[in-house]
Amino acid sequence: LYDTLCRVLGINGKIQQVESRAADVSAMAPLARDIRVEMVTTNSERLGWNFYPLVGAMTAHPGELYKLQFFAKNNSGRSMTVRAIPSITPTAGANYLVKTDCFCFQMQTLEAGESMKMPLTFYLAPGLPEKYQTLTLSYALFETQPQ
Repeated sequence: LYDTLCRVLGINGKIQQVESRAADVSAMAPLARDIRVEMVTTNSERLGWNFYPLVGAMTAHPGELYKLQFFAKNNSGRSMTVRAIPSITPTAGANYLVKTDCFCFQMQTLEAGESMKMPLTFYLAPGLPEKYQTLTLSYALFETQPQ
């Protein structure tokens, strides 16, 4: 219901999840156009985790593949499983930021005190309208139950 409501209202720019298509991306000729991509993270203080991008902002070119990492540390006194929910602003940009690999595709479990670097691989589709000069990729971290 939530996904349907967001789609109808055009809010909460969820990002496309696609199978790894690195070969398809390498066949594209990167465009010289500069797009600023900002990475933002949020999580509840009650969660007891550190969670942030290792690179907060970057310049990207449509058609070029990028690999980034996010850092997560479980500071709670117990094992926890979390899920990162992505969104993008402006919402229309979600159709053009294509993730080929992302920590958000799966739940992440860390033991108490454990930390890890989590991967994100993406590209910007060449059809991104000219009016978009900046895209903000945001992840919200939530506790969930392991499956």
